[in-house]
Amino acid sequence: MKKLITTALSILMAFGFCSCEKAEYIGGGDKGEGSEGDDSGWVDYGQGDDDEDYDYGDFPTGSTVDVTTFRHSAIYTQVWVKGYIVGAATGKNNKVKYEFGPEFTYDTAILLADNPDEDNIDNVISVCLKKGSRRDLLNLKDNPGNKGKRVGVFGFQDIYLKIPGIKDIDALEFPAE
Repeated sequence: MKKLITTALSILMAFGFCSCEKAEYIGGGDKGEGSEGDDSGWVDYGQGDDDEDYDYGDFPTGSTVDVTTFRHSAIYTQVWVKGYIVGAATGKNNKVKYEFGPEFTYDTAILLADNPDEDNIDNVISVCLKKGSRRDLLNLKDNPGNKGKRVGVFGFQDIYLKIPGIKDIDALEFPAE
């Protein structure tokens, strides 16, 4: 009897998992602004009737994009993002803080922008600097002269410190052309 109940439950569970709706990958794009009430800068393409009006962008692995494109596009591959170092950030103790200078107290992340004088959080991305040579090279706390210098970072798009960013740098170009 115990074996029969176990078998029946296994079959029910298998049907339950099979009945889940599969998510459909639509692709990335760079049209539009963030959703109403959403200040993340991410584009919500949804699956409404207007989908044919969007020109979904294609970002092959290794593409190079600017900060604005990175912020406002859904990118599912590793890309190069090139921008200017404009600030520092931290998420210590679950309190996100951004600084645009001139004194920098955080060494765990940098903020990149298309404009070297940018000081609006809505126009930047965050880049995590894990302990090691990359943090030693790029952080503004120890290297305030890096502010305004151009850098290229290679990685996956993610949310880091509550804004679009890169959590894991897989390659680096500093200073970038």
